[in-house]
Amino acid sequence: MISKTIVIACDTFAPDRNGTASFAKNLATGLQQRGFEVHVIAPATSRLYGTFRENHDGVALVVHRLKSYRLPFQPSLRFVSPFGLTGRITGLVKAIDPELVHVQSHINVGFHAAKAALASNLRLIATNHVDAEGLVDNVLLLPDFLKRFIAQRLLQSASRVFKAADFVIAPTLRSAQLLKSVIPSIDVFPISGGVEVSKYKTLPVGAQARKTITYLGRLDREKHVYVLLEALAKLPKPYRLELIGSGSQEGELSKLAEELGLGNRVLFLDGLDDDQVIRQLAKASVFVMPSIQELQSMATLEALASGLPIVAANSMALPNLVDDGLNGFLFKPDSPTDLAEKLLTVLELKPSQYLKFSKNSRSKSIEHDLDKTIENYIRVYQGLPPVTNAISGDSAYLPEPTVGRKIGNLVRRGSKTLGRGTNGVLERLDGVRGSAVETFNDVRFTIERRGRRVSRKIGSSLRQALERIRKDD
Repeated sequence: MISKTIVIACDTFAPDRNGTASFAKNLATGLQQRGFEVHVIAPATSRLYGTFRENHDGVALVVHRLKSYRLPFQPSLRFVSPFGLTGRITGLVKAIDPELVHVQSHINVGFHAAKAALASNLRLIATNHVDAEGLVDNVLLLPDFLKRFIAQRLLQSASRVFKAADFVIAPTLRSAQLLKSVIPSIDVFPISGGVEVSKYKTLPVGAQARKTITYLGRLDREKHVYVLLEALAKLPKPYRLELIGSGSQEGELSKLAEELGLGNRVLFLDGLDDDQVIRQLAKASVFVMPSIQELQSMATLEALASGLPIVAANSMALPNLVDDGLNGFLFKPDSPTDLAEKLLTVLELKPSQYLKFSKNSRSKSIEHDLDKTIENYIRVYQGLPPVTNAISGDSAYLPEPTVGRKIGNLVRRGSKTLGRGTNGVLERLDGVRGSAVETFNDVRFTIERRGRRVSRKIGSSLRQALERIRKDD
C-alpha cells in the first residue's frame, strides 16, 4: 500500500479553463476527498506566487504556484521560465516528501517535475494531454522550419519523460495509439479524463425549442471555432449560437460574426464559474466541438452528461464520444457546409427522436464517470494496472508495488476543517509545511507572525490593491 502523499505537476491548473486544467483539478479534489494529501505544482495565475491553500469545488488543496509570465497572443495561458526550474521543483518535492509524482504533460513544468522525481528516486506517473505536433502546427505562428524544429524538441522531451515513467496514461484509446505510434517502446494505458456525472443528473434534457447551438472551450486558433460561425451563417435566422469561453481569437471571432451578419445571433459568454456553465449547458439545444486535435475533450464530456446531442468533427478522439446517428453526428473536419447540415438535422428532429439522442448522450457519459477515473488512478498509484488494456510496447512492464514512504508531517490541520466556499486563494502558507501567513477572503485578511494572529479590516484602497495584484492588472 502506498503512502497517501501525491504531487500533481501541471502546466495549467484551475482557475484556468481548459481540458487539462479541469482534469487536474477534478483528480486532485477527488483524491483529497478520498484521504490523499495532494500537493499541486502549477504556474501562478497572476503576479502572486508561492505556496497557498486554495479552495476548488469546496475542497482545500495545497497549491505551489510558480512565478509565471503571460504568453503573448495567448491571454489565457501563462509560462514558467525553464531556467533553474528543475532545481526549484526538486526543492519542493524534497520538502513535500511524497510517494510519487504525477505529471500532466512533458512540456516545461511537467518535464522538470519528471526530472525532479527521478533525481529524488520517486515513482513517476505521466499522463499525456498534448498532441505536440498538432499543438505546434495550430498554435504557433512561425515558419514551417521552426515549427518542425520545435515539434522535434517536444517529441524528444516526450520520449525522455514517458520512457522514464512507471506508468504512461492517455485519456482515450485513440490518444494512446497516437502516443504509441511516435514512441513505440512504451506501454500506454487509456484512462478517461472523467466527468462528475452526478452534477448533471438533475438537469432537464436539451432545450430543443430554444434553437440554441452551444460551444464550450477556449477561443483559440486550434479549436476552429470560425468553422462554427461560418456554419451558423448557412442556417435559418431563428438559430443562434452561444460561445462559452475566452481566448486569443475572441476579437477575431467577434469581427467575423459581424462580417457574416451574425452580430445579433452570436453571444460570447466569458468568466462563468462551473455552476454557471452547467446551467448554461442545460439551456442549449445541441453542443458542437469543431476542433480537429482533441485527445478527448472534457467540454464534450460535460455536454454528454448534460444530455445534449453532440455534433463533432470526425477527427482524433471525438468519434470515441459520438455514436453517429445515436447521440449526435460527426461532420467532415473544417467543412461549414457539412456542419450546418448535421446541425439542422439535430435541430429539426422529432421531439421523440431528440429525446432518444439526449438519453443516449447521458448513457454515454456514464462510461466516463469521474469515480471510475479516480479509482483507476488509485490503482496506478498502488503499482497496479488500471482496469483497461494497455497499448503495449516492445516489452510488457508492470512495476511491483513499492514500500510506502513515511507519510510526511504535511499541512493537514486546516484542510479538513475548511468550510465550502467560492474557489480561490484561502491562505498563503509559510513554506511547504508552514502555518498560514495570510488568510484571504472578500474583505478581511489575517496575518500570523511568530504564532500571534493579528486581524484587521482592509480599507478600501488596500483591498483594491490586493485585488489588482491577484488579477494581474
